[in-house]
Amino acid sequence: MGAAVLPPGLVREADGTTRPLRVLHVTECFGAGVGRAVRLRAQALPGAEHHLLWTGEETPVASQWASAVMLPQSSLSRIRATRLRTRRLSPDIVHAHSSWAGVYTRARRLGQPVVYEPHCFKFDDPSLRPSVSAALRLAERLLMARTAAIGVLSPHEHAVVGAMSPRLPVVEVPNVPTVPPGPERTSPRPDGISRLAMVGRIAPQKDPRFYADAVGALRESGVAIEAVWIGDGEGALRRLLAEAGIRVTGWLGPSEVERLLRGAVYVHSARYEGFPLSLLDAAACRAPIVARRIAAVEHTGLLMSDTPSGAAALVTALLGSDDALADARERGAGLLRAYSPQHLTDALVQLYSEALSA
Repeated sequence: MGAAVLPPGLVREADGTTRPLRVLHVTECFGAGVGRAVRLRAQALPGAEHHLLWTGEETPVASQWASAVMLPQSSLSRIRATRLRTRRLSPDIVHAHSSWAGVYTRARRLGQPVVYEPHCFKFDDPSLRPSVSAALRLAERLLMARTAAIGVLSPHEHAVVGAMSPRLPVVEVPNVPTVPPGPERTSPRPDGISRLAMVGRIAPQKDPRFYADAVGALRESGVAIEAVWIGDGEGALRRLLAEAGIRVTGWLGPSEVERLLRGAVYVHSARYEGFPLSLLDAAACRAPIVARRIAAVEHTGLLMSDTPSGAAALVTALLGSDDALADARERGAGLLRAYSPQHLTDALVQLYSEALSA
């Protein structure tokens, strides 16, 4: 049945007729990047019937889903609720988004193929003790025995899964930007760039200290530029940013995020990632990108540095040269060509086909 999934999100039956593919998306963190990624995947297959079983800090828009049911409070009750919802819907695919949803959907066999997208492996966190990282890696490996196919965000994650479970079907499922690409002809020149920006939850994973140190290095070298962090999060880390003279905007709507990214240099400071939507949004806004060198972005060809001072030096070079700015923007344009809506649709068709075949 695997090859019978069609790009609009349909399934071809044995008699040649078609019907909507029924997908149950499960996530315990509907909000921020994961929430947007789940919505983007549903939008990429508009012909399918997308149901949502969720909890998180955002409330889904009911009109965007065939059904949206909230998960209960405890982990055991969520495992039971996932099993019950699967029985009632009888979906073709159960699509688990993020690690805890991967537990709820695979702790017990559901009787339907489970597709798993971690959206980021926690064991990639370099701040974890080796014993904790090893335990998390073992848990993921054991749960892969109940996985029909896995969607990953980068060649790094592809290699990680291949090492843990060589026979499991793995498909790279690209994120896509959530803002429309900006026209090249209106892009500001170096003297039109007015700010540095970083987008994301203020949390250890995004490493606000790295960003604050990069801003500090720029200012020590005499570069006067506004620095903003677009997002919100932990109080102590938010205070760290404020004390470094960085404006924290809180969570903003898409149009306001787009306004701040246009005319900015985007500096991504996270210590580990799956693959951040914010990089793609920055590229779509024609913001030159300087990324921290981590495994998730090594394949992108973006400007990268291991250190805050190195990131600051790259920003300084961008602000002083039309050629350097044009090169950085072309790197971002290349990223958008690789992470396009069509590539997302094609990857989901392949992922679901692999799962149905398995």
